[in-house]
Amino acid sequence: MSEENKSGFLLGERQGQFLAFVLCFAGVLALGCLLTFVVYMLNQAFTFFSGVIWSLALSGMLAILLRPIVTFLEEKLGMGRFLSIVTLYFLVLATAGSATWFLGGKIIRQTQDFIGSASEWPDRLEEKGKEHLPLETWESISGQFESFKEYWGATLAPSQGPGRLDLNASEKKIYVSLSIEERSIFRELGALEKTEFFSYKTVADRLAYLDQKSLEMKNQTMETLESKGEVIAEKSAEVLKSAWLGLMGIFTKMTYLAVIPIYLFYFLSSNRNLLEDLEKELRFISASVREDIIFLVREFVGILVAFFRGQLLIGLLMGVGYAIGFSLSGLKFGITLGLLFGLLNIVPYLGSIVGVIVTLLVAYLQPDGIAESGQWNLLIGCGLSFALVQLIESYYLTPKIMGQKTGLHPVVVIVSIFFWGTALGGILGMIFGIPLTAFFIIAWRLLCRKYFNRSAC
Repeated sequence: MSEENKSGFLLGERQGQFLAFVLCFAGVLALGCLLTFVVYMLNQAFTFFSGVIWSLALSGMLAILLRPIVTFLEEKLGMGRFLSIVTLYFLVLATAGSATWFLGGKIIRQTQDFIGSASEWPDRLEEKGKEHLPLETWESISGQFESFKEYWGATLAPSQGPGRLDLNASEKKIYVSLSIEERSIFRELGALEKTEFFSYKTVADRLAYLDQKSLEMKNQTMETLESKGEVIAEKSAEVLKSAWLGLMGIFTKMTYLAVIPIYLFYFLSSNRNLLEDLEKELRFISASVREDIIFLVREFVGILVAFFRGQLLIGLLMGVGYAIGFSLSGLKFGITLGLLFGLLNIVPYLGSIVGVIVTLLVAYLQPDGIAESGQWNLLIGCGLSFALVQLIESYYLTPKIMGQKTGLHPVVVIVSIFFWGTALGGILGMIFGIPLTAFFIIAWRLLCRKYFNRSAC
């Protein structure tokens, strides 16, 4: 074939480069679509099987955290595996029971006080905003602030009981003197009816008024039952169905919780080397590919173990540090908030970010706080507690407990937390975000160094 015929069938150098670019772009696009589809399917699986996955995830994290204790009891003290696990269960129950005995009451009381105090925050912020902000600025945000107040009140509504009635001192005194049944009738009255109730001067007149209103409510209820019996029957059926579904949901959640100790027992009692078993099962694959798969699985398991064992221990120690520091600084709800922020540090940076914001609000708005006293000593003490705990965590706890197992830049850590939290639908994705990201980075480096140009990695 002549040179002219060859040139008619073959592409030129630029056309070949362009075709190679198009094919590479199409390959990258196809890979991106595949990854998007995989993430979408994972999101659907996590949503549909969330209860099962939560049980397995919690059991796995507890097994990772507690396995060294079982190994110590078995190897150092000569106990069998079964007796070591039973002893571990007893130690965990004893520790949890002791913590509940000594701190449970304080935590519950502080939680209730915190919710009660938080219900008053919007009013205090509104008062301070009107006092310090320019009039035009406040008018421009007043509409959004009213919406925020409604949302905040709806969020805390379940915690608000009869004591939240808008009554003055004399009216509260009269309300407290009523019996429980009379109070329930009073709470059903409208605003004008309550005003009429308090207009009576004698106790007998007020009680007679409540009896009259109670009778009117019963008669109205009977009339409603007679006139709308069919509608009420339908609504009752819907309520019963909703209640049944709610009971089934509660039973399902209790089942998921009850099965965690069973999962944990089998996780701790297993001595199988799953990597060796996996290698045997993959003998139909070529030795080179099998070696890569086993390497990636081993690295992923190592990251999971190091991350969860280290992060749980670090979060617990940070929570204790925060609780001590906040309590010494004079924060009203120091123990509860400190332990909560430590628990949130299972997701890196989450406890610190939430902790700074919430601590600032509580220190400013709590009773006798900065808003009332004008003294900033409380905030300074909380700030020093945060700084000290963060320094200990950054320069001692993390290097000592976790080392550089994940090796991820802080920006990559933050992005991966929000990405996987969104992709996998919530807190479970945020918890597993760091190990998953580290795994994909290790997989990319392996592919890059083994199958591409090493100098590019």
